[in-house]
Amino acid sequence: MAESKSLVDIAYDVLRQEYEEKNSSVPMPFGELLLAVGKVLGMTDENRLIDLASRFYTALTTDGRFVIKENNTWVLREHELYENVHIDMNDVYSDEPAEDELGSESEDKDLENEGDDEEDDEDNEEPNIISAELDEDEE
Repeated sequence: MAESKSLVDIAYDVLRQEYEEKNSSVPMPFGELLLAVGKVLGMTDENRLIDLASRFYTALTTDGRFVIKENNTWVLREHELYENVHIDMNDVYSDEPAEDELGSESEDKDLENEGDDEEDDEDNEEPNIISAELDEDEE
């Protein structure tokens, strides 16, 4: 039965079983979760599990049933309070530029103004001797 399930489905079962045993949501480190999934699959070769680790991690991050917590630990979203897993998009996206963006904008303007100063300096420079000689030859 476990062979027909995906890695994330087995991880879901493992975390759900942990929740039922402890009657609370305790984040499980990624490495432990990977080993638990491998145990359910009957994988004893840790090198094979390491080969699956990146694909498994990507699947966990894209599956909406899981939530990553601090220190690369994982829980089921359904066992977490809404406030603990909800990201207010108004906090993420804002019409006002962030402080670090303000600093780079002012630097960009300084760089733009630098070019303007050089153009003004060219107007005030003495004429180019070569172009002056060419003008004389044409006369």
